Amino acid sequence: MKNPFLISSYKKPEFFCDRNNETKQLKNALKNGRNIVLLSLRRMGKTGLIMHLFYKLKSDKTIHTLYLDIMNTKSSEDFVNKLAEAVLINYHSKSKQLFNKVLNFFTKFNPIITFDQHTGIPTIEIKPHSKEQSKKSIGTILNFLENQNKQIIIAIDEFQQITNYPDEQFEAFLRSHIQHLNNVNFIFSGSQQHLLTAMFSSYSRPFYQSSDFLKLERIQKKTYTEFIIKKFASTEKSVSKEIVSDLLDWADVYTFYVQNLFNKLWYSSEGMVTNELAEFAKQQILDERQYIYSNLRNLLTKVQYNLLVAIAKSHGINQPTSNEFLRTYNLGTPSTVNTALKILIAKEIVYKEFSTYQVYDVFLMKWIQNNS
Repeated sequence: MKNPFLISSYKKPEFFCDRNNETKQLKNALKNGRNIVLLSLRRMGKTGLIMHLFYKLKSDKTIHTLYLDIMNTKSSEDFVNKLAEAVLINYHSKSKQLFNKVLNFFTKFNPIITFDQHTGIPTIEIKPHSKEQSKKSIGTILNFLENQNKQIIIAIDEFQQITNYPDEQFEAFLRSHIQHLNNVNFIFSGSQQHLLTAMFSSYSRPFYQSSDFLKLERIQKKTYTEFIIKKFASTEKSVSKEIVSDLLDWADVYTFYVQNLFNKLWYSSEGMVTNELAEFAKQQILDERQYIYSNLRNLLTKVQYNLLVAIAKSHGINQPTSNEFLRTYNLGTPSTVNTALKILIAKEIVYKEFSTYQVYDVFLMKWIQNNS
C-alpha cells in the first residue's frame, strides 16, 4: 500500500482534498477568456491546485496547459528560457507531428536542446544577447501559442518575481503583449501576497484590474477530517475523528503541515491509530528538525530571535508593539521590535494574516513552544 498523504508532487484527484469551488472558479474564468490571480500563503497548496485543474482539463482536447515556476529567475533572459522549456515539455507529451512542429519553430532562436537520457524530457537554452532580444523572443513565443488551434492556458507561479528583474519596464512590456492575446490565458500565482496584490490592484501598475482574483484559504476542517479518515480506511487502517481533529488543530489546518503529519502517522500505524502514536508522530517531526530550528539562534540577531519566540509562544500577535507584549517578553522599545519584525517578514519567517502576525512554519512554532 502506498502512503495516501502526499507531500510533494500532485498525482491524482483521489489524493487531493477538496478545493472543488476553487477549481470551478479557475476553470470558469479561464474557459471564458479571463485571466486570474491565485494568491496563497506558501505551502497552502496553490501549485497542487493548479496541477489538479490541469489534470481535470486533460480530457478537453481543445485546451493545452503550460506551467512555469519563475521563482529562481533573475531577468527577462531567464524568463524566456522558462517559457520556452514549458512549451517544449508540453508539446513533447503530444503527438510526434506537433512536437516536431514546435522543434522547428524553436530553430529560429539557435537554441541548445537536450533530452534527459532516462526520462526523455527535453530542456532548452536560448541565449539572447540583450534584454531587448529576450523581450522579442518572449513576444515571438507568445504569438506562436496565440496562433495554435487550441486554447492555451499558462500558469506562471511566483509571478511577482518579475518585479525584481533589473529591467524595470518588463512588467509593462509583458502586460502590453498579454492584453492582445485572445487564445492564451493566464494564471498568475504567488505566495508574496502583498506584492502580487499591488501589481493587480494599484492604479499606476500595468496589470491594474486585468484579472480575476482567487485567494486560497485553509481547507475546511470538517472536509479535511472526512478526507483523512477516508484515506486511512481505504488502506485498511483507522483513525478516530477526535484524534484527527486534535492533529488538525495542532497543524493549524495548514495544508503542507497537515499532509506531512498524517504522512508520518499513516506510515507509523499498523491498524488503529492511538493517542500515543499520534503524540509519537508529532514528536518525531520536531525531533527531526531539532538541528535546523536550533540553528536559527545563529542566523538571527538576539532581538529578532526573541521576537520570533514571543510570537510563537503567543500563538500569533495582533499588536507586537503594545506595552503588554513588550513587557511580557522583555523585547525593548517599539522601534526595535518594528525593525526586527520587518526583517522576519522579509525572511518569510513571520507573516501577517487578518491583522495577526504569525510564524510561517507551523512545526517551528510548535518546536519553540516546546523548547522555550
